[in-house]
Amino acid sequence: MFQKKIKTYNLLALFALISMQTLANDLFEGQSGEIISIPASMQKKSDVLTFKTSAGIRQLVSLPFVKQDHLITRYHVNVKVNWVNFGESRITISDESKVTLSKEDQARANKEAIEIKEALSNSSIEITPSFNFIAPVPGVITSPYGKQRFINGLPRSAHLALDLNGSVGTPIVAPLKGKVVLVGDYFYTGLTLILDHGHGLFSSYAHMSGIKVKLGDLVEQSNEIGLVGATGRVTGPHLHWTVYFDGNKVNPESLIQEGYLSSIL
Repeated sequence: MFQKKIKTYNLLALFALISMQTLANDLFEGQSGEIISIPASMQKKSDVLTFKTSAGIRQLVSLPFVKQDHLITRYHVNVKVNWVNFGESRITISDESKVTLSKEDQARANKEAIEIKEALSNSSIEITPSFNFIAPVPGVITSPYGKQRFINGLPRSAHLALDLNGSVGTPIVAPLKGKVVLVGDYFYTGLTLILDHGHGLFSSYAHMSGIKVKLGDLVEQSNEIGLVGATGRVTGPHLHWTVYFDGNKVNPESLIQEGYLSSIL
């Protein structure tokens, strides 16, 4: 009897190994900065969000921003990340101290980057995101995700967020239920707020003129969380909206499309 159990367990382990190798050999595909779905790992972790579909149990995977087609391995599968030409953005900032930082400003910016990274390091599993986002402000997009930025003619990092137009004082609402995990006034992003939507999904709101919530608050979708402003390093009032999922900054413009989740499952 004992030997039979061992043989059964060994067969199950072998089946799992063969299944994982088959998945690893399959090539999945998606665009730079997007989210795709893949078959869920048989070794499911509690923090990994899964969905039942007609094709089986799926999990969502974020793809990094890339500057050329790139092959990567995410979890247990191989993925081809396709490069997208997002265009470029050229900005002129007259205040040179905001472009070439002093030692003091650089030290401040470095310290603040660590604070933001820490806020993004732990996500709740008590909140289950629906991925049914609404736009945080009604303004039009003034700078899309992915544009290559040039500041005073010099190349800088790509714009991995969405800039939405709005005058100072325009209300900002939560696009999805979430918990406030960071509130601060930072060198680059000015008055800044981060929401944790659960299972590795976060959103950030920058350059605000006012914040209407406090650290630890649980906000529902469409609740007012702040006001559009022009704080930090900016050339004018707008909302700088960043979405993080599964360790990458993803394209917020995709998330607010109707029927988004069903389109990727």
